[in-house]
Amino acid sequence: MIKKGSISIFCALTFILNSFSQNEINYSLIDSLGKSFTNSLKIGNIAYLKNSQPPKGTYTYERLLEFKEALKNKPNEVKFGSIVEPSIDSNYYAYNLFAYKRVDEESIEYYFAAIISVNISGDTYKIENSYLFTEQDALKSWWKHIFGFYYTEKNKEIPEEYVYPVCPPPPFKE
Repeated sequence: MIKKGSISIFCALTFILNSFSQNEINYSLIDSLGKSFTNSLKIGNIAYLKNSQPPKGTYTYERLLEFKEALKNKPNEVKFGSIVEPSIDSNYYAYNLFAYKRVDEESIEYYFAAIISVNISGDTYKIENSYLFTEQDALKSWWKHIFGFYYTEKNKEIPEEYVYPVCPPPPFKE
C-alpha cells in the first residue's frame, strides 16, 4: 500500500528529475540545426546570397565567390571547423562554422565565419538569427570572441565532438 506521504515524495522527485532533464542541453540538436542551415554555404552553393544587402563590413558576395572558386579548384586547401558555444544569454547557443586556408606557415586567410543563433528556451530549439562574416574587421571581432571562449575554458563545458580541438588561428598577424 502506498501512503500519501510517499506519493508526495514520488511526485517531488519526478518533478525534480524532469526539471533537470529539461535543462540538459541537446548539443547534437544545436549542431544539426547549424549544419543544416550552413550546408549550402559550406558546399559553395551561394547563389541565394547574390542579391542580398548585408550590413556594411560583414560580408561580400565577391569574397564568397573566391571561396567557391577555391572549393572548385583547390578543395584540399580549404579547411573547415565548427564550434557550438553558449551565449551570454542562457536561452541561446551558437553554432559557428568557419572556412580558411593556410597561406604559409605563419598566416591564415579566412573565407568566412557563419554564426547561427539557436534559442534553446522552449521544447523546440529554434534558429533565431544568423550572421556571416568575410570582411577582415568582422572576422577579427569574431575571432576575438572565439578566443575568449577558449581562453576562459568555457569550451570544456561543451562535449568535445562539438568544439574545434584548439582555438582557431587568428585571421591576422599581430
